[in-house]
Amino acid sequence: MDKNHFITSLQQNYERMSLFFNADMTPAIKVPLAVQYSFSRETFHGMQYEAQMKNLQRKAVKQSLIEFFSNVSTKSVLSYKVAVHLILHDQTEQEIQRIAQNERYLEAAGFASSTYQSIAALFLIDEAHAKRAKQLHSEMKRQHQFLTGKDDIPYAVLLTREQADAKLQGQTMRRYYDALIQQDFKRGDALQAMTQLLTMYDVQFEPLLIDYVVAIRAHLKRENIKVRRNFYPFIAMLALTRANEDVLSDVVMLNNELKQLSMFALEPSLALMTATQFVLQQLIENDQLQQFNDSLLFLQALNMSDFLHDAGFTIAFNIFDLFI
Repeated sequence: MDKNHFITSLQQNYERMSLFFNADMTPAIKVPLAVQYSFSRETFHGMQYEAQMKNLQRKAVKQSLIEFFSNVSTKSVLSYKVAVHLILHDQTEQEIQRIAQNERYLEAAGFASSTYQSIAALFLIDEAHAKRAKQLHSEMKRQHQFLTGKDDIPYAVLLTREQADAKLQGQTMRRYYDALIQQDFKRGDALQAMTQLLTMYDVQFEPLLIDYVVAIRAHLKRENIKVRRNFYPFIAMLALTRANEDVLSDVVMLNNELKQLSMFALEPSLALMTATQFVLQQLIENDQLQQFNDSLLFLQALNMSDFLHDAGFTIAFNIFDLFI
């Protein structure tokens, strides 16, 4: 999908959502959903969406996904993102069954039930994977006792698709964290998420990645772009690609174009995330990241960062409550 097509699709999906949901849905929810539909190369149709959501509800009840849909709804962006993921899946019922089974694997491995576990279940492969994730999560907690919590479960799952040295990986995450604090990055969950992602392809500490992270932030600042904490994971993704000036210029250019759209007027920070997602996905689609032996993992990391960048404000959700 070229840039102009993407922007047109984005605007059309947002306008269709605005007409269907009226004032019931804020731009903070509509923008990410329009982005999700556009990246999926789908067009939002209100009546079809409503029918699909009700069908999803019936299927989920049939599968007895009590844990997955047990919490009180905040009608959050995360709620809708998960729902749309299921709606757009070409085998919805099988995907519900897979998520439910993965939830059980994660609980058996020792993870407590939570929204973050539900997100992690989207990316889990099997029972052995759940055990590896628990081992890494324990090592992460050893390095950051108070900072590591349920919100780190999805990244623990993402980073353990293959067997690795969990102890070394946890130590490397901590080294990246401490090094980036010295470069004036803000402490907290977002910085921890960024340092976790930096170990995705190599659990050994790579000083060069610190240089890329610092250079990317400096480039954006020179372009008068405010780098917020929730963008930190996307910086990690850019650093992993060794993003050069051309790539960063493409991100800046698209960010500036998106910010001119009325749909981003109240959520300008989402323009930078959307621009980064688009540019990185284009690199993969055009086979410009051939140094990665697992581009699927990279796409999953990108999708997870999109799911979780605002998850701190969306802890509980119940998809069924979207119709209450």
